[in-house]
Amino acid sequence: MPSKADEQAMLKRLQELEEENARLRSVTKLATPKPTVTESEYKGHPTLTFGGAFRPFSLGLKKLLVIREVWPEVEAFLERHGETPSKQPESQDNGNLI
Repeated sequence: MPSKADEQAMLKRLQELEEENARLRSVTKLATPKPTVTESEYKGHPTLTFGGAFRPFSLGLKKLLVIREVWPEVEAFLERHGETPSKQPESQDNGNLI
């Protein structure tokens, strides 16, 4: 069993590590780069290329026109399934298939 001095030293070290962890997490959140959008061209057709903290992807004019047409549905989907969803009632499902 550790002595009182050892326990105090471990508690102090634990607190230091927790503070460092909190500091590192806050820096990571701030360091996340904002997504970028650049206009480019693919086989003579205009595209937008999206880059950031994810795998880059491109969308052409036809797909962007479709997205603009259905934008209210996109926003509704994001509201339901986004990273910060609003409070939804707990499911009463107990996991049984029958």
